[in-house]
Amino acid sequence: MRRRTFAAALGTSALAGCSSVLTTDDGRDDTPPEDTPNENEKGATGGNENDGPVEFEDERSAASIVDLETIDRTYALSPRRYRTEDGGEIRLRFAETATENHPARIVASLENANDYENTFELRWTPPFGRLGSDHPYPMGGDRGGGEYTYRQTLVLVPTENHDLSDAEPPIERDGDGHWRLAGDRIRLPETVRLDPGEVVRGEYAVVGHADGTGSGRPTGVYEFSRGQRDAVRIAAWNTDEPGPAAASRFEGESVPSTPREDSIAWFHDADASTPTFVRPSTERTDLPAEVEFTFVNRSRESTKCGHWNLYKLVDGRWYHIGPYVHTADCRIVGPGATKTWTLHAFGGESVPCDGATEFGHLGGGRYAAVAGYGHETDHSAAMVKLVGDAVALEPTADATAETSGTTVTVTTARPEEGEHASPATLTATRTDDAESTVITEQLYRQRYRGLRNVLAFFDDGVDRVVVHTDERTAERVVGYDSDVARVGYDGESYEAQVDRRS
Repeated sequence: MRRRTFAAALGTSALAGCSSVLTTDDGRDDTPPEDTPNENEKGATGGNENDGPVEFEDERSAASIVDLETIDRTYALSPRRYRTEDGGEIRLRFAETATENHPARIVASLENANDYENTFELRWTPPFGRLGSDHPYPMGGDRGGGEYTYRQTLVLVPTENHDLSDAEPPIERDGDGHWRLAGDRIRLPETVRLDPGEVVRGEYAVVGHADGTGSGRPTGVYEFSRGQRDAVRIAAWNTDEPGPAAASRFEGESVPSTPREDSIAWFHDADASTPTFVRPSTERTDLPAEVEFTFVNRSRESTKCGHWNLYKLVDGRWYHIGPYVHTADCRIVGPGATKTWTLHAFGGESVPCDGATEFGHLGGGRYAAVAGYGHETDHSAAMVKLVGDAVALEPTADATAETSGTTVTVTTARPEEGEHASPATLTATRTDDAESTVITEQLYRQRYRGLRNVLAFFDDGVDRVVVHTDERTAERVVGYDSDVARVGYDGESYEAQVDRRS
Protein backbone atom coordinates (compact mmCIF):
# COMPACT_ATOMS: atom_id res chain seq x y z
CA MET A 1 0.00 0.00 0.00
CA ARG A 2 1.42 3.37 -1.03
CA ARG A 3 1.46 6.49 1.05
CA ARG A 4 -1.31 8.50 -0.66
CA THR A 5 -3.79 5.65 -0.70
CA PHE A 6 -2.96 4.93 2.91
CA ALA A 7 -3.35 8.55 4.04
CA ALA A 8 -6.73 8.88 2.37
CA ALA A 9 -7.89 5.80 4.25
CA LEU A 10 -6.79 7.36 7.55
CA GLY A 11 -8.69 10.59 7.15
CA THR A 12 -7.64 13.95 8.59
CA SER A 13 -8.52 13.04 12.19
CA ALA A 14 -5.83 10.37 12.27
CA LEU A 15 -3.21 12.87 11.16
CA ALA A 16 -4.15 15.61 13.59
CA GLY A 17 -1.72 14.53 16.32
CA CYS A 18 1.95 14.26 15.28
CA SER A 19 5.32 13.37 16.75
CA SER A 20 8.08 15.98 16.54
CA VAL A 21 11.82 15.61 16.96
CA LEU A 22 12.28 19.31 17.71
CA THR A 23 10.64 21.57 20.26
CA THR A 24 10.61 24.74 18.15
CA ASP A 25 7.45 25.81 16.30
CA ASP A 26 7.51 28.08 13.28
CA GLY A 27 3.74 28.59 13.26
CA ARG A 28 3.18 26.67 10.04
CA ASP A 29 0.09 24.57 9.46
CA ASP A 30 1.51 21.05 9.34
CA THR A 31 -1.76 19.29 8.57
CA PRO A 32 -1.18 17.32 5.35
CA PRO A 33 -3.25 18.44 2.33
CA GLU A 34 -6.03 16.28 0.95
CA ASP A 35 -4.49 13.23 -0.71
CA THR A 36 -5.40 12.16 -4.20
CA PRO A 37 -4.39 9.00 -6.05
CA ASN A 38 -1.13 9.33 -7.94
CA GLU A 39 0.32 6.78 -10.30
CA ASN A 40 3.86 8.00 -9.50
CA GLU A 41 3.69 7.64 -5.72
CA LYS A 42 7.06 6.99 -4.03
CA GLY A 43 7.54 4.03 -1.74
CA ALA A 44 10.31 2.76 0.50
CA THR A 45 13.82 2.04 -0.73
CA GLY A 46 13.73 -0.70 -3.32
CA GLY A 47 10.99 0.76 -5.54
CA ASN A 48 7.20 0.94 -5.55
CA GLU A 49 6.87 -2.76 -6.22
CA ASN A 50 8.44 -3.59 -2.85
CA ASP A 51 5.48 -3.44 -0.48
CA GLY A 52 6.45 -6.27 1.90
CA PRO A 53 8.39 -6.29 5.17
CA VAL A 54 12.08 -5.36 5.19
CA GLU A 55 14.25 -8.33 4.21
CA PHE A 56 17.55 -9.31 5.82
CA GLU A 57 20.59 -10.74 4.08
CA ASP A 58 21.45 -12.72 7.22
CA GLU A 59 18.51 -13.61 9.46
CA ARG A 60 20.85 -14.69 12.27
CA SER A 61 22.73 -11.42 12.67
CA ALA A 62 21.96 -9.48 15.83
CA ALA A 63 22.70 -6.06 14.32
CA SER A 64 22.84 -4.17 11.04
CA ILE A 65 26.26 -2.53 10.61
CA VAL A 66 27.75 0.20 8.41
CA ASP A 67 31.13 1.91 8.37
CA LEU A 68 30.67 5.60 7.62
CA GLU A 69 32.69 7.07 4.76
CA THR A 70 32.44 10.61 6.10
CA ILE A 71 33.97 10.17 9.56
CA ASP A 72 35.77 7.41 11.48
CA ARG A 73 32.67 5.76 12.87
CA THR A 74 30.94 2.39 12.71
CA TYR A 75 27.21 2.21 13.41
CA ALA A 76 25.53 -0.96 14.71
CA LEU A 77 21.72 -0.90 14.66
CA SER A 78 19.81 -3.28 16.94
CA PRO A 79 17.49 -4.99 17.38
CA ARG A 80 16.69 -5.59 13.74
CA ARG A 81 13.26 -6.89 14.59
CA TYR A 82 10.86 -6.52 17.50
CA ARG A 83 7.18 -6.98 18.30
CA THR A 84 4.93 -4.32 19.76
CA GLU A 85 2.45 -5.16 22.50
CA ASP A 86 -0.44 -4.64 20.08
CA GLY A 87 0.82 -7.18 17.54
CA GLY A 88 2.92 -5.08 15.19
CA GLU A 89 6.19 -6.44 13.82
CA ILE A 90 8.92 -3.88 13.25
CA ARG A 91 11.85 -4.78 10.99
CA LEU A 92 14.70 -2.37 10.27
CA ARG A 93 18.23 -2.32 8.88
CA PHE A 94 20.75 0.02 7.34
CA ALA A 95 20.12 0.53 3.63
CA GLU A 96 23.21 2.67 2.93
CA THR A 97 26.18 4.09 4.74
CA ALA A 98 27.05 7.78 4.94
CA THR A 99 28.96 9.31 2.03
CA GLU A 100 29.79 12.82 0.88
CA ASN A 101 26.51 12.80 -1.04
CA HIS A 102 24.07 11.48 1.54
CA PRO A 103 23.86 10.39 5.20
CA ALA A 104 23.47 6.84 6.43
CA ARG A 105 19.97 5.53 5.76
CA ILE A 106 17.74 3.08 7.57
CA VAL A 107 14.84 1.26 5.92
CA ALA A 108 12.05 -0.05 8.15
CA SER A 109 8.67 -1.75 7.96
CA LEU A 110 5.68 -2.11 10.25
CA GLU A 111 3.47 -5.14 9.62
CA ASN A 112 0.16 -5.95 11.26
CA ALA A 113 0.87 -9.48 12.51
CA ASN A 114 -2.62 -9.85 13.95
CA ASP A 115 -5.41 -11.72 12.18
CA TYR A 116 -7.64 -8.66 12.53
CA GLU A 117 -7.55 -4.99 11.54
CA ASN A 118 -5.74 -2.93 14.14
CA THR A 119 -4.72 0.65 14.96
CA PHE A 120 -1.08 1.02 16.02
CA GLU A 121 0.22 3.75 18.31
CA LEU A 122 3.44 5.03 16.71
CA ARG A 123 4.59 7.46 19.40
CA TRP A 124 6.76 4.79 21.10
CA THR A 125 7.39 2.61 18.05
CA PRO A 126 10.75 3.65 16.62
CA PRO A 127 11.53 4.38 13.87
CA PHE A 128 7.86 5.16 13.07
CA GLY A 129 7.78 7.22 16.25
CA ARG A 130 10.35 8.56 18.71
CA LEU A 131 12.56 9.98 15.98
CA GLY A 132 15.05 11.64 18.31
CA SER A 133 17.50 9.63 20.39
CA ASP A 134 18.19 9.98 24.09
CA HIS A 135 21.52 11.49 25.12
CA PRO A 136 24.37 9.15 24.14
CA TYR A 137 26.18 7.22 26.85
CA PRO A 138 29.36 5.09 26.80
CA MET A 139 29.06 1.44 25.81
CA GLY A 140 28.61 -0.40 29.07
CA GLY A 141 28.51 2.90 30.97
CA ASP A 142 26.00 4.90 32.97
CA ARG A 143 22.93 5.91 30.98
CA GLY A 144 22.44 8.99 33.12
CA GLY A 145 26.00 10.23 33.29
CA GLY A 146 25.16 13.69 31.98
CA GLU A 147 28.28 14.05 29.85
CA TYR A 148 26.29 14.93 26.73
CA THR A 149 23.21 17.02 25.96
CA TYR A 150 20.55 17.08 23.25
CA ARG A 151 23.11 18.70 20.93
CA GLN A 152 24.91 15.35 20.59
CA THR A 153 21.78 13.28 19.93
CA LEU A 154 20.90 11.52 16.68
CA VAL A 155 17.75 12.12 14.65
CA LEU A 156 15.96 9.77 12.26
CA VAL A 157 14.63 11.96 9.45
CA PRO A 158 11.96 10.46 7.15
CA THR A 159 12.98 10.74 3.50
CA GLU A 160 10.80 11.06 0.42
CA ASN A 161 10.90 7.23 0.25
CA HIS A 162 8.36 6.83 3.04
CA ASP A 163 4.75 5.64 3.08
CA LEU A 164 3.82 8.26 5.69
CA SER A 165 5.79 11.22 4.29
CA ASP A 166 6.78 12.39 0.82
CA ALA A 167 8.90 15.42 1.76
CA GLU A 168 12.61 15.61 1.07
CA PRO A 169 14.57 15.39 4.32
CA PRO A 170 15.81 18.79 5.60
CA ILE A 171 19.46 17.82 6.05
CA GLU A 172 22.88 19.25 5.36
CA ARG A 173 26.52 18.40 5.92
CA ASP A 174 28.45 20.61 8.33
CA GLY A 175 32.07 21.69 8.07
CA ASP A 176 33.26 18.72 10.14
CA GLY A 177 31.75 16.22 7.72
CA HIS A 178 28.73 15.32 9.88
CA TRP A 179 25.27 15.14 8.37
CA ARG A 180 22.73 17.14 10.42
CA LEU A 181 19.11 18.15 10.51
CA ALA A 182 18.62 21.51 8.79
CA GLY A 183 14.87 22.08 9.15
CA ASP A 184 12.68 23.01 12.07
CA ARG A 185 10.24 20.16 12.42
CA ILE A 186 9.68 16.62 11.15
CA ARG A 187 6.25 15.09 11.60
CA LEU A 188 4.71 11.66 11.23
CA PRO A 189 1.20 10.56 12.25
CA GLU A 190 0.77 9.22 15.76
CA THR A 191 -1.37 6.25 14.71
CA VAL A 192 -1.85 4.00 11.72
CA ARG A 193 -4.62 1.47 11.04
CA LEU A 194 -3.66 -1.64 9.10
CA ASP A 195 -5.44 -4.69 7.79
CA PRO A 196 -4.12 -8.14 8.78
CA GLY A 197 -0.74 -8.64 7.09
CA GLU A 198 -0.68 -5.06 5.78
CA VAL A 199 2.70 -3.30 5.77
CA VAL A 200 3.93 0.28 5.79
CA ARG A 201 7.55 1.03 4.95
CA GLY A 202 9.77 3.99 5.53
CA GLU A 203 13.28 5.22 4.88
CA TYR A 204 15.17 7.47 7.31
CA ALA A 205 18.32 9.56 7.17
CA VAL A 206 20.49 9.12 10.28
CA VAL A 207 21.78 12.59 11.15
CA GLY A 208 22.85 14.73 14.08
CA HIS A 209 20.80 17.37 15.83
CA ALA A 210 20.52 20.76 14.15
CA ASP A 211 22.05 22.50 17.18
CA GLY A 212 25.01 20.13 17.40
CA THR A 213 27.35 21.78 14.89
CA GLY A 214 30.88 21.64 16.26
CA SER A 215 30.09 19.01 18.91
CA GLY A 216 31.21 16.05 16.78
CA ARG A 217 29.67 12.61 16.86
CA PRO A 218 30.49 10.98 20.23
CA THR A 219 31.13 7.27 20.40
CA GLY A 220 28.66 5.38 22.55
CA VAL A 221 25.05 4.25 22.46
CA TYR A 222 22.13 6.25 21.09
CA GLU A 223 18.79 4.88 22.27
CA PHE A 224 15.42 5.53 20.70
CA SER A 225 13.24 4.60 23.65
CA ARG A 226 10.00 2.72 23.26
CA GLY A 227 8.28 3.04 26.63
CA GLN A 228 9.04 0.37 29.21
CA ARG A 229 10.48 -2.03 26.66
CA ASP A 230 14.03 -2.27 25.37
CA ALA A 231 15.06 0.56 23.07
CA VAL A 232 16.14 0.58 19.46
CA ARG A 233 19.85 1.38 19.62
CA ILE A 234 22.59 2.71 17.40
CA ALA A 235 26.00 1.96 18.89
CA ALA A 236 28.85 4.05 17.48
CA TRP A 237 32.58 3.40 17.79
CA ASN A 238 35.81 4.32 16.02
CA THR A 239 36.11 2.11 12.96
CA ASP A 240 39.91 2.12 12.88
CA GLU A 241 40.44 2.00 16.65
CA PRO A 242 37.63 0.05 18.35
CA GLY A 243 39.77 -0.93 21.34
CA PRO A 244 39.79 0.48 24.88
CA ALA A 245 40.66 4.16 25.26
CA ALA A 246 42.99 3.77 28.25
CA ALA A 247 45.85 1.38 28.89
CA SER A 248 45.70 -1.21 31.67
CA ARG A 249 47.83 -0.85 34.81
CA PHE A 250 48.91 -4.45 34.12
CA GLU A 251 50.05 -3.67 30.58
CA GLY A 252 53.06 -5.76 29.55
CA GLU A 253 52.62 -8.39 32.24
CA SER A 254 52.46 -12.09 31.40
CA VAL A 255 50.03 -14.37 33.23
CA PRO A 256 49.23 -18.07 32.86
CA SER A 257 46.01 -19.37 31.38
CA THR A 258 43.27 -20.35 33.77
CA PRO A 259 42.73 -24.11 34.24
CA ARG A 260 39.31 -24.06 32.57
CA GLU A 261 39.84 -21.59 29.72
CA ASP A 262 42.91 -22.00 27.52
CA SER A 263 42.06 -19.38 24.90
CA ILE A 264 41.75 -16.01 26.69
CA ALA A 265 42.05 -12.43 25.46
CA TRP A 266 43.25 -10.32 28.40
CA PHE A 267 42.32 -6.69 28.87
CA HIS A 268 45.92 -5.76 29.68
CA ASP A 269 46.99 -7.14 26.27
CA ALA A 270 44.34 -5.17 24.35
CA ASP A 271 45.26 -2.22 22.16
CA ALA A 272 43.44 0.28 19.96
CA SER A 273 42.76 -2.39 17.32
CA THR A 274 41.13 -4.90 19.73
CA PRO A 275 37.40 -5.16 18.89
CA THR A 276 36.25 -7.10 21.99
CA PHE A 277 37.47 -6.93 25.57
CA VAL A 278 36.45 -7.11 29.24
CA ARG A 279 36.80 -3.67 30.83
CA PRO A 280 36.97 -3.48 34.66
CA SER A 281 35.56 -0.46 36.48
CA THR A 282 38.79 -0.43 38.49
CA GLU A 283 42.01 -2.44 38.47
CA ARG A 284 42.90 -1.84 42.14
CA THR A 285 40.65 -1.34 45.15
CA ASP A 286 40.37 -2.05 48.88
CA LEU A 287 38.18 -4.77 50.36
CA PRO A 288 35.21 -4.77 50.67
CA ALA A 289 34.73 -3.72 47.07
CA GLU A 290 32.31 -3.54 44.18
CA VAL A 291 33.88 -4.06 40.76
CA GLU A 292 32.03 -4.11 37.45
CA PHE A 293 33.49 -6.13 34.59
CA THR A 294 31.96 -5.22 31.23
CA PHE A 295 32.42 -7.21 28.06
CA VAL A 296 32.35 -4.84 25.07
CA ASN A 297 31.69 -6.14 21.56
CA ARG A 298 32.84 -3.75 18.84
CA SER A 299 33.28 -6.48 16.27
CA ARG A 300 30.94 -7.28 13.40
CA GLU A 301 29.83 -10.62 14.82
CA SER A 302 27.85 -11.87 17.79
CA THR A 303 29.80 -13.57 20.56
CA LYS A 304 28.54 -16.50 22.64
CA CYS A 305 28.02 -18.46 24.92
CA GLY A 306 28.93 -16.34 27.87
CA HIS A 307 29.24 -17.17 31.55
CA TRP A 308 31.47 -15.49 34.12
CA ASN A 309 34.04 -17.03 36.49
CA LEU A 310 36.25 -15.59 39.22
CA TYR A 311 39.84 -16.75 39.77
CA LYS A 312 42.65 -15.86 42.15
CA LEU A 313 46.34 -15.92 41.20
CA VAL A 314 48.55 -17.60 43.80
CA ASP A 315 52.19 -18.64 43.23
CA GLY A 316 51.85 -18.36 39.45
CA ARG A 317 48.65 -20.38 39.22
CA TRP A 318 44.98 -19.45 38.86
CA TYR A 319 42.48 -20.99 41.30
CA HIS A 320 38.78 -21.07 40.48
CA ILE A 321 36.72 -19.33 43.16
CA GLY A 322 33.29 -19.60 41.53
CA PRO A 323 30.53 -19.66 40.57
CA TYR A 324 30.40 -23.44 40.43
CA VAL A 325 26.93 -23.61 38.85
CA HIS A 326 25.89 -21.85 35.63
CA THR A 327 22.62 -21.78 33.77
CA ALA A 328 22.41 -23.91 30.64
CA ASP A 329 21.25 -21.10 28.34
CA CYS A 330 23.56 -19.75 25.65
CA ARG A 331 23.94 -16.01 26.19
CA ILE A 332 24.80 -13.80 23.23
CA VAL A 333 26.31 -10.33 22.95
CA GLY A 334 25.71 -8.81 19.53
CA PRO A 335 27.77 -6.16 17.71
CA GLY A 336 27.64 -2.86 19.55
CA ALA A 337 26.32 -4.51 22.72
CA THR A 338 27.80 -5.10 26.17
CA LYS A 339 27.33 -7.43 29.11
CA THR A 340 28.27 -6.46 32.68
CA TRP A 341 29.08 -8.78 35.58
CA THR A 342 29.20 -7.12 39.00
CA LEU A 343 31.44 -8.55 41.72
CA HIS A 344 30.84 -7.74 45.38
CA ALA A 345 33.94 -8.87 47.26
CA PHE A 346 34.18 -9.13 51.04
CA GLY A 347 37.05 -9.98 53.35
CA GLY A 348 34.61 -11.63 55.78
CA GLU A 349 31.07 -12.91 55.40
CA SER A 350 29.32 -11.72 52.24
CA VAL A 351 26.25 -9.52 52.24
CA PRO A 352 23.45 -10.14 49.69
CA CYS A 353 23.55 -7.54 46.90
CA ASP A 354 20.85 -7.12 44.26
CA GLY A 355 22.04 -7.79 40.72
CA ALA A 356 25.54 -8.78 41.79
CA THR A 357 27.58 -11.88 42.56
CA GLU A 358 28.78 -11.95 46.16
CA PHE A 359 31.96 -13.64 47.31
CA GLY A 360 32.91 -13.60 50.96
CA HIS A 361 36.20 -14.53 52.61
CA LEU A 362 38.43 -13.14 49.87
CA GLY A 363 41.96 -12.24 50.90
CA GLY A 364 44.15 -9.62 49.33
CA GLY A 365 45.70 -10.49 46.00
CA ARG A 366 45.16 -10.52 42.27
CA TYR A 367 41.88 -11.79 40.83
CA ALA A 368 40.55 -12.27 37.31
CA ALA A 369 37.01 -12.17 35.95
CA VAL A 370 36.75 -14.41 32.89
CA ALA A 371 33.80 -14.14 30.49
CA GLY A 372 32.75 -16.72 27.94
CA TYR A 373 32.78 -14.22 25.08
CA GLY A 374 35.52 -13.31 22.65
CA HIS A 375 36.61 -12.39 19.15
CA GLU A 376 38.93 -15.07 17.76
CA THR A 377 39.17 -16.43 21.33
CA ASP A 378 36.71 -18.40 23.42
CA HIS A 379 37.03 -16.15 26.46
CA SER A 380 37.94 -12.62 27.52
CA ALA A 381 39.21 -11.53 30.92
CA ALA A 382 40.42 -8.67 33.07
CA MET A 383 42.37 -8.55 36.32
CA VAL A 384 41.88 -6.57 39.50
CA LYS A 385 44.02 -6.29 42.62
CA LEU A 386 42.00 -6.49 45.82
CA VAL A 387 43.83 -4.98 48.78
CA GLY A 388 43.10 -6.62 52.13
CA ASP A 389 44.29 -9.03 54.80
CA ALA A 390 44.84 -12.72 54.26
CA VAL A 391 41.90 -14.98 55.11
CA ALA A 392 42.23 -17.27 58.14
CA LEU A 393 40.79 -20.76 57.74
CA GLU A 394 38.06 -21.62 60.24
CA PRO A 395 35.66 -24.60 60.35
CA THR A 396 31.96 -24.27 59.50
CA ALA A 397 29.70 -22.91 62.24
CA ASP A 398 28.00 -26.29 62.79
CA ALA A 399 31.24 -28.20 63.41
CA THR A 400 32.06 -29.48 66.92
CA ALA A 401 35.37 -31.14 67.72
CA GLU A 402 36.91 -33.43 70.33
CA THR A 403 40.65 -34.06 70.62
CA SER A 404 42.19 -37.33 71.78
CA GLY A 405 45.96 -37.39 71.56
CA THR A 406 46.95 -36.55 67.96
CA THR A 407 43.44 -37.25 66.59
CA VAL A 408 40.62 -34.71 66.22
CA THR A 409 37.08 -36.01 65.74
CA VAL A 410 34.68 -33.53 64.10
CA THR A 411 30.91 -33.80 63.91
CA THR A 412 28.79 -31.66 61.58
CA ALA A 413 25.07 -31.37 60.96
CA ARG A 414 23.64 -33.60 58.25
CA PRO A 415 20.61 -33.01 56.05
CA GLU A 416 17.60 -35.08 57.12
CA GLU A 417 16.43 -35.81 53.58
CA GLY A 418 17.90 -36.02 50.10
CA GLU A 419 19.56 -38.40 47.69
CA HIS A 420 22.96 -38.07 49.39
CA ALA A 421 21.85 -37.49 52.99
CA SER A 422 23.26 -40.83 54.18
CA PRO A 423 26.01 -40.53 56.80
CA ALA A 424 29.66 -40.79 55.79
CA THR A 425 33.03 -40.35 57.44
CA LEU A 426 36.11 -38.56 56.14
CA THR A 427 39.43 -39.64 57.66
CA ALA A 428 42.47 -37.51 56.79
CA THR A 429 46.15 -37.93 57.55
CA ARG A 430 49.31 -36.19 56.48
CA THR A 431 51.13 -37.48 53.38
CA ASP A 432 54.16 -36.65 51.24
CA ASP A 433 52.53 -35.66 47.91
CA ALA A 434 49.31 -34.23 46.53
CA GLU A 435 47.35 -34.60 43.31
CA SER A 436 45.80 -31.14 43.55
CA THR A 437 46.04 -28.01 45.66
CA VAL A 438 43.48 -25.62 47.11
CA ILE A 439 43.61 -22.14 48.60
CA THR A 440 41.70 -20.70 51.54
CA GLU A 441 39.31 -18.70 49.37
CA GLN A 442 38.13 -21.92 47.73
CA LEU A 443 37.56 -23.69 51.04
CA TYR A 444 34.90 -21.18 52.00
CA ARG A 445 32.70 -22.20 49.04
CA GLN A 446 29.86 -24.62 49.77
CA ARG A 447 31.28 -27.45 47.66
CA TYR A 448 34.48 -27.46 49.78
CA ARG A 449 32.83 -27.49 53.22
CA GLY A 450 33.94 -31.07 53.91
CA LEU A 451 37.56 -30.37 53.07
CA ARG A 452 37.34 -27.11 55.03
CA ASN A 453 36.38 -29.01 58.19
CA VAL A 454 39.22 -31.45 57.59
CA LEU A 455 41.99 -28.89 57.06
CA ALA A 456 40.82 -26.37 59.66
CA PHE A 457 41.71 -28.79 62.48
CA PHE A 458 45.19 -29.82 61.29
CA ASP A 459 47.11 -27.79 63.84
CA ASP A 460 50.59 -28.59 65.10
CA GLY A 461 50.56 -31.92 66.87
CA VAL A 462 47.53 -33.23 64.97
CA ASP A 463 48.18 -36.21 62.72
CA ARG A 464 44.65 -37.41 62.06
CA VAL A 465 41.28 -35.70 61.56
CA VAL A 466 38.00 -37.65 61.39
CA VAL A 467 34.91 -35.79 60.16
CA HIS A 468 31.43 -37.27 60.54
CA THR A 469 29.33 -35.75 57.77
CA ASP A 470 26.95 -36.71 54.97
CA GLU A 471 27.62 -38.60 51.75
CA ARG A 472 27.34 -35.61 49.40
CA THR A 473 29.78 -33.49 51.42
CA ALA A 474 32.27 -36.37 51.62
CA GLU A 475 32.06 -37.19 47.92
CA ARG A 476 32.83 -33.59 47.00
CA VAL A 477 36.20 -34.16 48.68
CA VAL A 478 37.20 -37.50 47.12
CA GLY A 479 34.96 -37.59 44.02
CA TYR A 480 31.84 -39.61 43.26
CA ASP A 481 33.73 -42.59 41.83
CA SER A 482 36.67 -42.63 44.23
CA ASP A 483 37.37 -43.25 47.90
CA VAL A 484 40.67 -41.39 48.30
CA ALA A 485 41.96 -37.88 47.52
CA ARG A 486 45.40 -36.33 48.13
CA VAL A 487 45.20 -32.57 48.49
CA GLY A 488 47.82 -29.89 49.04
CA TYR A 489 47.13 -26.82 51.18
CA ASP A 490 49.39 -24.11 52.58
CA GLY A 491 52.57 -26.04 51.81
CA GLU A 492 51.40 -29.35 53.32
CA SER A 493 49.85 -32.47 51.78
CA TYR A 494 46.95 -34.52 53.13
CA GLU A 495 45.23 -37.78 52.21
CA ALA A 496 41.48 -38.09 52.82
CA GLN A 497 39.53 -41.35 52.69
CA VAL A 498 35.77 -41.74 52.75
CA ASP A 499 33.76 -44.44 54.50
CA ARG A 500 30.23 -44.46 53.08
CA ARG A 501 29.00 -47.18 55.45
CA SER A 502 29.08 -44.99 58.51
